[in-house]
Amino acid sequence: MIKAVELKNNNPLKICILWHMHQPDYRDPVSGQTLLPWTWLHAVKDYGEMLETIVEVGARVTLNLVPSLLEQLERYANGEDQDLWLELLTRKPEALADTERQFMVEHFFSVNKETQILAHPRYHELFLQSGGGARPDAQSFSEQDLLDLQVWFLLAWTGSHLRRKSPLIAELLQQGKLYREEQKQQLLVCCHDEVKRTLLFHQQLEKSGQIEISVTPYAHPILPLLCDLHTAQEPSPGLPLPADEFRYPEDARLQVREGLKTAERIFGEFQRGIWPAEGGVSDAAVKIMAEEGALWAATDEDILARSLDGGLADRSKLYQPYRYHGLPLLFRDRELSDRIGFLYAAWDSTEAVNDLLQRLQRIAQQAPGGTVAIILDGENCWERYEDNGYPFLRDFYLALQQAPELEMMTIKDALQQSDPVSLDRLAAGSWIRSDFTTWIGHPEENLAWELLHHARKEALTDEVQAALDHPEEPLSDLVRELLRAEGSDWFWWYGDEHASAQAEIFDRLFRRHLEGLYHLQGLSAPAQLYQAIKPVSIKAAGFEPTACFSPSIDGLIGDYFEWLAAGCIELSVGGAMYASSESLKKLHYGYDAEQLYFRVDQADMIERLGGQKGIFEIRVTVKDLFHIRYSFSDNSLEISCAGQAVATGLAARDQVLEMAVPLKALQLHPGDMVGLSCHIYKNNRENGRWPTEGSASFCYRGSVLDEENWLV
Repeated sequence: MIKAVELKNNNPLKICILWHMHQPDYRDPVSGQTLLPWTWLHAVKDYGEMLETIVEVGARVTLNLVPSLLEQLERYANGEDQDLWLELLTRKPEALADTERQFMVEHFFSVNKETQILAHPRYHELFLQSGGGARPDAQSFSEQDLLDLQVWFLLAWTGSHLRRKSPLIAELLQQGKLYREEQKQQLLVCCHDEVKRTLLFHQQLEKSGQIEISVTPYAHPILPLLCDLHTAQEPSPGLPLPADEFRYPEDARLQVREGLKTAERIFGEFQRGIWPAEGGVSDAAVKIMAEEGALWAATDEDILARSLDGGLADRSKLYQPYRYHGLPLLFRDRELSDRIGFLYAAWDSTEAVNDLLQRLQRIAQQAPGGTVAIILDGENCWERYEDNGYPFLRDFYLALQQAPELEMMTIKDALQQSDPVSLDRLAAGSWIRSDFTTWIGHPEENLAWELLHHARKEALTDEVQAALDHPEEPLSDLVRELLRAEGSDWFWWYGDEHASAQAEIFDRLFRRHLEGLYHLQGLSAPAQLYQAIKPVSIKAAGFEPTACFSPSIDGLIGDYFEWLAAGCIELSVGGAMYASSESLKKLHYGYDAEQLYFRVDQADMIERLGGQKGIFEIRVTVKDLFHIRYSFSDNSLEISCAGQAVATGLAARDQVLEMAVPLKALQLHPGDMVGLSCHIYKNNRENGRWPTEGSASFCYRGSVLDEENWLV
């Protein structure tokens, strides 16, 4: 049950929730083929799903939709997008070439392993048959296996509401295996229908006043960097910048204008707020949004802290709207937003809702009548939640409506009941570390900016200004291609901060957009555009052990040679935001003939996050998922699988935390790829996770490691 507290005041705290929905344009501008399926898949699983829960419980929230996402949904609804993944899903297994079968086995397990693969016996069986993610191999897959894989990939991308309201999906889930081709085709039709209704569903709810739709500038660009790349050095003095100057505030203005126009064309004429891409703001960017008629804008609380004298020592200053260049601004509560995005998925939904509710009630006492902005990604975190997040969202929305000191509002309605405070200055930054280093500063990122600058300079003259001077005219293909090339997503995957199996495709798409600029002007694209910016073969950060070794498990840093041969896994690489301001950065590891060893140097930090009775857990995925749980209270180490204890290990914590896990318990064999993530629990609730998204990995080489490194 949801806990209630006694009403403390008659002036409710306004709760403004914004779910940010964002996918870049995955269509290759040269071939016309859509290279990645994520827009279609999220439309099946998340976009309508979120609205269904809002309608069911009468919630009032703000949905932020990126125009590049909206245009793709239009094309999918009209049957205009040619998607390689969907094409393979429609084909009969017997009609697939060997390369297409291999593609399916490599990519059709692209779902959350714990909630989808391990939870469904047949899907898990197929996953193990493929090699468990280590070295996918389609050779052993029969035509029936491939058909079952096609169906299970689609089923894994269905949401809670679709599973409950569709008799077909309920039947397929119950059947579990041995699907027929006609069943798959019926499932595809069901999924397509869900995609087709997405835009109309949003339009209907906005007209009814139940939701507010805001937008992001057209192609999700980092506005401050378009205005002037030197803005990146405001929060990061000395940050390396590209050799070429890039200063095109007119491009930023057109991105804002076209974003607002796209939403108006699809949903109707409403004045709309803007969530600038990645919460990126600066003096110039906010001025442009204000001049282009934005109703409001929003960003992260650290931007406000850096904008106020004295920062946010008084937290009540966060819970009110501000005004800058005449534009109302909201600053999101990072802790509340990140708890939803990163922590609560591992909690019991009732406990998670109670925790969030109590935090909001404390804010209501601290800032009666104030405004709390909860802003986060609205599509990616739910795969880690029970039942695609439905129980949590339903109970959260209901709890907010039942608490008299809290009131859900759209941002527009909250601003109408508020008097924004004037800001004297606004710090430049984004919602990631309050700077721009995710998109600029690394040699790969800087090279991408230089290539963009050269293409713009050589392929365009005054076309952008002409588009601004004649807003009644549709954008030319040339200008639209430029706007797409300026999107932030291409730069996101450059550098060392983020990793993706599809990073090569993002690199290719960026260079294709630049290539398109040249071709549209009848120019030859420079040879450099045909060379990858990001190396095609991407290895996770860190390094492998150099030899087998056997450290003493005593929690002490022994002599220099004890862990000298250890490997290291970088854990700080991951998602856009972090669940805690403290982050576990590295995990050292190694092995001998009997044991797998782990060492955590930040022992004090994980104890602070877990408390004296906390649990530090390493999840290891080989063929099965193993939980290696260290207890702070008694230094015990337990290894379990499928909820059953399978072994114990040795552990000691002093200067460092050291652990020894029996290899036999994990059923490890030389050559196995091992997936890994670290978790900290306080009072049986997850209070930290590294990496924040996905998992790290390493290859267990066994005794072969010594043979490979043996020198005469």
